[in-house]
Amino acid sequence: MFSLRYKILIFSLLMTLVPILVVGSFSYVRSTNIVQDQTSKLNMETLKQIANNLEFIINDVRGISFNMINNHKLNEYFKALNRGEMVQNDPSIQTFLGDYILTKRYVYSIYIQDLSGGGMDTQGARNVLDDDRLAELRRLNGREMWSLSDVYVGTTDLKVISLFRSIRDINQIDRVLGYMKINLTGAQIRGIYDRQINNEQGMFYIIDGDRTILSTHSDALVGRKLEERYVQPRVFESKEGYYNANIEGNDYLVEFYTLDQIGWKLINYVPIHSITRPSEEIKQVTFLSVCLSLVICFLFLMYFLFKVLKPLKQIRRLMGSLEKENFNVNMQVQGNDEIALLAASFNKMSRRLDELINEVHVVKIKQKEAEIKALEEQINPHFLYNTLDLIYWVGRMEKAFETSSLIQTLSQLFRIGLNKGSGFTLVRKELEYIEHYMVIQQKRYDNAISFTVDADPETLDCQVIKLILQPLIENAITHGIEKKGGFGHIEVRVYKEDEAVVYEVADDGAGMDPEILGLWREQQEKQENYAQGVGLRNINDRIKLSFGPAYGLDIQSAPGQGTKVTVRQPYRKGSVDHVQHDDRG
Repeated sequence: MFSLRYKILIFSLLMTLVPILVVGSFSYVRSTNIVQDQTSKLNMETLKQIANNLEFIINDVRGISFNMINNHKLNEYFKALNRGEMVQNDPSIQTFLGDYILTKRYVYSIYIQDLSGGGMDTQGARNVLDDDRLAELRRLNGREMWSLSDVYVGTTDLKVISLFRSIRDINQIDRVLGYMKINLTGAQIRGIYDRQINNEQGMFYIIDGDRTILSTHSDALVGRKLEERYVQPRVFESKEGYYNANIEGNDYLVEFYTLDQIGWKLINYVPIHSITRPSEEIKQVTFLSVCLSLVICFLFLMYFLFKVLKPLKQIRRLMGSLEKENFNVNMQVQGNDEIALLAASFNKMSRRLDELINEVHVVKIKQKEAEIKALEEQINPHFLYNTLDLIYWVGRMEKAFETSSLIQTLSQLFRIGLNKGSGFTLVRKELEYIEHYMVIQQKRYDNAISFTVDADPETLDCQVIKLILQPLIENAITHGIEKKGGFGHIEVRVYKEDEAVVYEVADDGAGMDPEILGLWREQQEKQENYAQGVGLRNINDRIKLSFGPAYGLDIQSAPGQGTKVTVRQPYRKGSVDHVQHDDRG
């Protein structure tokens, strides 16, 4: 439908455009994935660093609580309180407690409370330990508890993260003296991740196991529950990881990490568009590359179409003259490229065409004459048969009856073997052929070889390839019985198996060497030329070429135990067309 120039134009554009688009798309997708993966790893390392800083503070606060529990002065202070007497703002105790947090900027205050509900805070703030918390502290039996709580400075409610713990008598550990509460400021906790997490790019939360927000960039959200749509179940099932999520129509890379000691979750939400921003530059560069490549390709194609293909148009026009049997055409050759060589070849072709047409006529005439001469020189089968018959009768006249019998057997052998040139015969004729053949062989070996045939009558009229049994029997005599020495026996079986006619030729001769048999099978599988057994290869190839790879021959042999060759051909009923007629004149 299109001329060569348009085909070249279309294919060249496709060959330019498709690879660039494929490579560009692959580069864009691959670079986006790499950037996202690298960003995920970098942010995860950031989360782990924040977690390490938080764990340092937690361990430090935990150490303060241990020191307070084991401090004799504080212990004695609680035990010195009379029944019903409450902890008051004792300056010495406040100074004592203040020394614990003097250099701890992240600790806002330490609050202690007696069993009667009286308390003292190092900042003078008011703290509340409700009944639920007190019950939980008693259940924990001296273990710590972390939770979000409130402290009140005047009328100001300040959200803090607090460590709660009961204070026990160091001499009587099961006796509870009071309670402590170490308060961490939200601003100091936020300062740990503010420097590493950019709030403009996403969101960051520290939550507990109940999804309560302990810390985030906005103080207004502290103390609220983080909505379930913001957190997938995998966050609470794994220690760390990341996944993609769509929240309120925006795509985020969500990364999380767990503080093992207290079960807090650090969750960072990074907008996907902030990650893929570098890939957008790759997309733009790819688009510009495609446009530039198309322009360069189009300019090159215009030059190619109008300059390089011009001689082809001239060749096409001159070819029209050749079709009209005008051989006196010539094309001007310029340059030394393939088109110039094509033009030179065209000129040679036009000069030789007339000569070749005449030569073809001459060659055809000579070929016919040669075929006729070859037919005249062929040996007439009638001459062969009649000559053997003449020798047979001369032998009988001279009373050489055994010689006459052998001549007659040989004549029948040739007659059945030639089969008027047909490659197929019937099983009964194949058996008749080997019977004549064995008469000659038994005479040759002075009856040292016995021969039996067991043929299923159902197979006698089957069409088979001719001259299959004779080479197998010859191999059995030459490589089996003769090699073994002495007497030998050959058994031929013909029977039907499934939809196949099966020949079995078994001898009790010397057998085959296992290495030779293995080599023969290996070469048969690889369809190589056999180093040995050319006759067997001929049989196998003829059967497979005629009927397919499902048919052929197989050999079973062992040294000193004889050889059995099995041949399979399809079971097909034959007709008189597969049997040779009397060719005697």
